Amino acid sequence: MQSAMDESAYHEMKSMMGDAYRDVIDLCLQTFPEQLSQIHDGMNENNAESVFAAAHRLKSACGSIGAYGLAERAQAVELHAREGSADIPADALAALETAITEVTTFLQQEQA
Repeated sequence: MQSAMDESAYHEMKSMMGDAYRDVIDLCLQTFPEQLSQIHDGMNENNAESVFAAAHRLKSACGSIGAYGLAERAQAVELHAREGSADIPADALAALETAITEVTTFLQQEQA
């Protein structure tokens, strides 16, 4: 399993996008906790479609910042929900939460 954040990909994308990249980072820092909360809510409501949608949005956002490991973990949750289950395995959920924390910490440090 790869690292939550690919730092070289992040820096490459940041240099290509210039100042606009700050907006992308701000959006990720704002939406990642919201999407995780939506995944938890969907699990609590036994709503696989809600879990799928939130995990899919999270996965999609990761590519733009080089968070390929986080995308991989979001996809694992997404696939469980796609199969119709809102009962996400504890290890998959824990891996996703850890990856979100790692990426969020990295992005916050980069913004400082």
